[in-house]
Amino acid sequence: MLGYSDDDIKNAAEIREWLTKLISEKQEEIERIKITLSLIDSVLKQGSFKTAANLTINKQSSVNEKSIPEDKEIKKGSQDSQKIYDEQIPSIETRQIKRMKDNTLIAILEVSKDGIEIIPNESINFNLDTPPFRSFFLNRILEGMKNKDLDKVKQNLLSSSDIISFNILQKDNNENTLKKIEIKNYKDKDRINEIFNTVSWVFNRMLEKSER
Repeated sequence: MLGYSDDDIKNAAEIREWLTKLISEKQEEIERIKITLSLIDSVLKQGSFKTAANLTINKQSSVNEKSIPEDKEIKKGSQDSQKIYDEQIPSIETRQIKRMKDNTLIAILEVSKDGIEIIPNESINFNLDTPPFRSFFLNRILEGMKNKDLDKVKQNLLSSSDIISFNILQKDNNENTLKKIEIKNYKDKDRINEIFNTVSWVFNRMLEKSER
């Protein structure tokens, strides 16, 4: 078997380093594309939901004319949601949120049947007023989910106790610095994925703005 020269080994090492770097860059690019696609899907869902909601309200009016008890409607919707909830959600799931440019861990997202917790890395301080945290993540994504649940309550498809809710906790030594985000009644995996993708994008944007 022929041996390899020092030049061959050096060239192979350089090519390996280049390929490793290329793979890392492509993975980051794919993650950015996935996040962007998720954001676009979110906008499209919110836009189409209004039209679908109007159709549902009209159908619900016909159902109400048949004098179906209101609590029965809610109970059925709650049972269906609980069945999906129990089947799809693991007992505990942890996802890492990383900075795109260097893959540094910036936060973790913990999912349980009781709710979602988003906890920033202790070494990172996210200012609550840094865009697009309030304007996009809170007002567009989480409030958008809440409004959808409220519409379902009006249509007797969901109990008011099952509406998604969220709480923003701040660090004790700095009232404007994020400590944790708590989310209850998220209901299904689609919402988990949407929350994870959007908060990943939002945190990365916040870091970019804070580093300028």
